[in-house]
Amino acid sequence: MIGITQRRIADVEASLCREWHGVRDPAALASTLAAEHMRSLIYGATVTHLRAGVAPSIHTGRLLASARRAVGLVWPQYAHRPPAPDICAVTLDQMGTVGDAVDAGSGQWLATPLRLVAPEDGSRHLLVGAAPAQAAHRTLGVPPTCAGTSRFVGAAVFKQKGNDDLVVSMDTWLGHQKPLAAWTAHLLAHHESHMETVEGLSAEHLELYAPDVIQTQRRAGRWIAAGQIGRPLDGLRLCRPQDRYARNWERPFYLAHFGYKQGVLTLRRTAPVTHDLTLRLCFGLDTMLQTPRRVSIERQRETFSIDRPLMLPQPEARVYALGWKQTPQDNLDRLTFHADALPFVVHALQRLAVTPTIRGGAA
Repeated sequence: MIGITQRRIADVEASLCREWHGVRDPAALASTLAAEHMRSLIYGATVTHLRAGVAPSIHTGRLLASARRAVGLVWPQYAHRPPAPDICAVTLDQMGTVGDAVDAGSGQWLATPLRLVAPEDGSRHLLVGAAPAQAAHRTLGVPPTCAGTSRFVGAAVFKQKGNDDLVVSMDTWLGHQKPLAAWTAHLLAHHESHMETVEGLSAEHLELYAPDVIQTQRRAGRWIAAGQIGRPLDGLRLCRPQDRYARNWERPFYLAHFGYKQGVLTLRRTAPVTHDLTLRLCFGLDTMLQTPRRVSIERQRETFSIDRPLMLPQPEARVYALGWKQTPQDNLDRLTFHADALPFVVHALQRLAVTPTIRGGAA
């Protein structure tokens, strides 16, 4: 005989919070449930392959269908109802970004091994890999703290022999890049050597990345129309056509030298820049123009949040996959993270010369 007892959602959340050593946040718990469910399926496929020689991958459709049923049973508000965001699909994408699983193409996902990402301050390590929490506990000897897609373990993990072999640095996990200043100098020098002369061509249709000019004019933003600058500019500048002169999704970018004649900017020499370089280049130009960006981080007891987080280039944008949105209908672009993710977010921001300002409890 099977007995079924109805439980209050608050009791279920409290129980899951204890099980995962997490935070009492419905959005975080729903994402954790989705992540643990999909990790179990991906990890199980790998274990079955090792034992029976069957295919080690598992399809996106199966992962999402199973996770959606589990999440919708506990939190109907997070069930997949377009056009509301699909928390399970978002979580699967974050798992791929963090490194818990690999998208092998054709909708197939493969498991990844456990790794421990070490923060520079020696605090709690980020746990990455396909093994769900219970399997990770058996392997490492300590239970992980789970919050959304992110999982963390403390120093006790190194009491078990061999776990120190799993450690990688934050830069290894994020992806190695040249220091921003050196990368920017190399990129500018390369494009300088490939410039074409267009002496005297009007720049009225362009807008320039000029946070220094905007700061002097006490205006908001970082891009400004060429006709609003009103003074000569030294050195290379990143520019692009204004909205009305180009389609937004295929707008070209250029590095250019500008002349100044009779109160008007003119183009002197230009070289095209591929779109995938421009976001990182803007952060590099910030350092050259001495206009660094700042990010405000609000710290709570167990979590911290960032309102309207800066768009970061890859690979630094990877740290955003450690966070979660508060509600599926949240119009405010706010990301919330477990407090243990703070060293990883700060490190990624500092690689781009962004200064975080931390406010609130335990800051």
